[in-house]
Amino acid sequence: MREAGIRMKLNPLKDVLKDKRILIVDDSIVRGTTSRKLVKALRDAGAAEVHMRISSPPVTHPCFYGIDTDNQDQLIAATKSVAEIQEQLGVDSLAYLSWEGMLLATQEDTNTFCSACFTGNYPIAIPERVKRSKLILEKTPASTPA
Repeated sequence: MREAGIRMKLNPLKDVLKDKRILIVDDSIVRGTTSRKLVKALRDAGAAEVHMRISSPPVTHPCFYGIDTDNQDQLIAATKSVAEIQEQLGVDSLAYLSWEGMLLATQEDTNTFCSACFTGNYPIAIPERVKRSKLILEKTPASTPA
């Protein structure tokens, strides 16, 4: 369903994109699947270059407070360098906002922000076995009493 939604939402216009240099600005890259499909669609529409800028640091750890991922292995930045992500997405260049830059941009007390998905430093103690896979805490049909 996620892929069908992406295809419906993205409809690159060839006559607008042909031979153009494109810059995509996004808030984050979590798994990379949507970004990869977007880049392919832009290239298929004739874009000469596709560059990407991300307004957050790389997401490298599961978020227990909102990002929909169940384990660290799903996070593209947890296992790949920026150069490897750039290659996998098929972009001509890729850059992220640094963690320090993100915190500086808020002009607030940096101790009031959770940045665990970027740093792995959770605001509460998380057991090691849970850190890599947040869904380990979910009930499964086998563990539910009859």
